[in-house]
Amino acid sequence: MKIKVLGAYGGRFGDLGTTCLQLSERILIDAGNIMRSLGEKCLDVDYVLLTHAHLDHIVDIPFMVDYTFRYREQPLEVMGCSDTLSAVKDYIMNWNIWPEFSSIRLINSGDYAVTYTPLDIGKSIVLNDFEIFPFKANHTIPTLGYIVKKEGKGFLFTADTYRNPVIWKKLNEDKEIKVLITEISYPSYMHNLAEISKHYTPKILKEELRSLKRDDIEIYVMHLKPNSISELLKEIPEVLPDVKILKDGDEIII
Repeated sequence: MKIKVLGAYGGRFGDLGTTCLQLSERILIDAGNIMRSLGEKCLDVDYVLLTHAHLDHIVDIPFMVDYTFRYREQPLEVMGCSDTLSAVKDYIMNWNIWPEFSSIRLINSGDYAVTYTPLDIGKSIVLNDFEIFPFKANHTIPTLGYIVKKEGKGFLFTADTYRNPVIWKKLNEDKEIKVLITEISYPSYMHNLAEISKHYTPKILKEELRSLKRDDIEIYVMHLKPNSISELLKEIPEVLPDVKILKDGDEIII
């Protein structure tokens, strides 16, 4: 099982991409950096699983649909909790900001260009060869984290998160989860901002990791804020020496 990190950061600056994980040619989690990272290969994407509706996680959906429209033969299926899907439809793909592609039919098939599929918290789905389990994250708006498995092993992606006992319960109970992908957004001295915006700092994640009762989990962090990268690249190895920091283009093999 291979996860490719198409976008690893919590904001855009220069050539940094925002959150986007590729499970396969057809399946992505979040849409923060599709067009720049995939180029023409975005034509292969059929499913986007959204964690939440913040801009850095949805920004490339409108551009991908617009580019692929004339070539597609089946709809792009956008999946997530009902609040996230409503936000995308009501505030972005609404004819005012961008065309409402779920009411426009594809040239090559007559199907609608986009379909929206709500996911239920705690109810697994099977998508191609992947078993995907959405759980409730702890963020400022309704947000899903995902446990993704293939052939009996997989990873847990927290999405943007603050303190969340569900994460550690799942990791401690489910030995098939081999990798944790989580986030650190701010240096530890910005703990007040982290609490208000519901993000981790290195010290908060270190405190949370005390709830992890396994020593066989690989831990990766992403979502570093561009204006704090230099500080975080110094602090994270000092506070969390066993944690790996992801960057755009990295691959994780499970």
